[in-house]
This record gives sequence, C-alpha cells and structure tokens, in this order.
Amino acid sequence: MITPLAPKSFPGALAVKDPSQSSPGGDAASSGRIESGSIGDLAGNAAATASTLYREGRAFLANNEEVSRAAEDLGHSVRRNPLAAVGLAFTAGLVLALLVKG
Repeated sequence: MITPLAPKSFPGALAVKDPSQSSPGGDAASSGRIESGSIGDLAGNAAATASTLYREGRAFLANNEEVSRAAEDLGHSVRRNPLAAVGLAFTAGLVLALLVKG
C-alpha cells in the first residue's frame, strides 16, 4: 500500500509498503505493487516534489552569497574552457557509471 510521507523538505514523497510484511494472497496494494489507478497520483506527487526542490534550490542560491559566487565562478570557468568542462563531465560520468555498475 502506498502511504504518503510528510517530511518538511519533501512534501509530495511516497513510500511503498514492504512486500515481506504483507499477508499471503493479499491484493496488489498489500503486495508492494503500485496500482494502475495510482500512477497519476504518483506522477503528480513527483512533479510537485521536483518543483518544490527546484524552487528551494533557487532560493538557497539567491540567499547564500558564497554559493552564488561559487556558481558564477564555475559558469565563467566553463565559458573560458568549454572543451575541458565537457571532458571533465564525461570523465565524471564514466567513473560514476563504473562505480555503480561494480
């Protein structure tokens, strides 16, 4: 069964019930699967959470001078050396993919 969580930073977060705690022969909700009718709710909650996180991130950048200055410096560095920035992003993605893949 999907139960809404209400933490302060993620107002639209959802949790799925652990299937190991469901009774045998239970319905789809009790087995940990998402019902087809709740996909729209899930998408709506994901969009609301993404919007909230984006808005809070923009407010954090606007209100924190040190982080704002660091973001501007990074932007200027990328504009001065675009090829190096692409190479660095590619390398970071490759390393991350290798770490995740194991």
